[in-house]
Amino acid sequence: MVQSRLLNIRVIFAALVILALGYGIYEAMSFGFLAKIFPLYMSLFCLILAFINLGLEIRRSLRETQDSGVGLVDLESDWGIPMTAVIERFCLFLGILLLLYASIFLVGYPLSITIFLVLFYRFITKTAWWAALAAGFAGLGFISLISRLMVIDWPSGIIQNWIHLPWPLG
Repeated sequence: MVQSRLLNIRVIFAALVILALGYGIYEAMSFGFLAKIFPLYMSLFCLILAFINLGLEIRRSLRETQDSGVGLVDLESDWGIPMTAVIERFCLFLGILLLLYASIFLVGYPLSITIFLVLFYRFITKTAWWAALAAGFAGLGFISLISRLMVIDWPSGIIQNWIHLPWPLG
C-alpha cells in the first residue's frame, strides 16, 4: 500500500528532474573552466531544490489517506476546455519553437532570440509594441552581458557567413 502511494506522478517527476540535473552536473564537469561555471552551479543549486522537492512530495504522498481516483494524475479533469482547443494551442507553441530553432539556424542565436521575444510578447501575450520591444532589447542586453562576462560565443547562423553583423548580433 505504501509503494502504491509513493508511485505517483509527482514523485516520479521529481526523481526524473534529479536524474536530469545529475546528468547536467556530469556533463558540466567536462567543460572548460569558464564554460562550466554557470551550468555546474545552476545544476547544483537546482539539484538541492529538487531533492527538497522530492522529500516534500514523498512526505505528501505518505500523508494522503484517500486516493483521488484519477490514476497517476492529481488534477481535475473537467476544465471546460475542448480538447481541440488544447491541441490547437499545443500545435501553435510547438510551431513557434520549431520556427525559433529554424531562425537560430538561419540568422544566429542573439538576433533570433531578440526577434522571438518581440514577436512573442506582441502577438501571443498581446502586449503593447513598446513593451514587446523593451522585452526584446532587455533579452539582447542580457545575452550581450552574459557573452561579455563569460566570454561565450553564441551560435551564428548561415546567413551570418555572408553578412557580417556588429558584435551583439554577429
